[in-house]
Amino acid sequence: MDLAPHHETLRRLTRTDPDPRVRHRADGLLLVAGGMTLTMAAQVFGCARNSLRTWGTRFLADGRDGLADRGRRGRPPKLDAAARELLETALAASPLEYDYPVTTWTVVDLTDLLGRHGWHVHPITVYRTLHEMDYSYRRPRHDLTHRQDAEAVVSAKHALAELQKRGRLPGLDSALSTWMNATSILTPTWQRCGSAGDTP
Repeated sequence: MDLAPHHETLRRLTRTDPDPRVRHRADGLLLVAGGMTLTMAAQVFGCARNSLRTWGTRFLADGRDGLADRGRRGRPPKLDAAARELLETALAASPLEYDYPVTTWTVVDLTDLLGRHGWHVHPITVYRTLHEMDYSYRRPRHDLTHRQDAEAVVSAKHALAELQKRGRLPGLDSALSTWMNATSILTPTWQRCGSAGDTP
């Protein structure tokens, strides 16, 4: 491996390249370009001889780019497209339809559902997958105003205003207002970020 003709290029890389890994590797190869053997340069530089050989081979083939980190293939996802489709279908339905005696999906139940279909993973994996799919845990309010008597609401609000003016209902305005709005108890659920129920 003859690096002597590339001595100036390597020296320039050690001084000016923005990537610290490239500068570091060029430093090691500069020793070889200056006349040291791979074994001696590795001892002086404090790295494995094979590492210097690999960097040198890559540098001779690709120049500066050969000293940069190359993309690494990550671990394949544990839950494939079919598993994600099952999650999406289940979250659009009630757990009761899958014979779970609850009305809201939990990560544990979804993990169990996946296990029934052959995907045996940890609940943390399911939680992370849901996050990657842009699902999040939400608490939407179920509006029951369609059940209200409009005239009764107007009358009650008028009576409340009169009593407040006379100082007979201090501190009760917010509670009565909440009652008159007839908003139901909050029910947890999974929703996609940006969906219609995502706003408070």
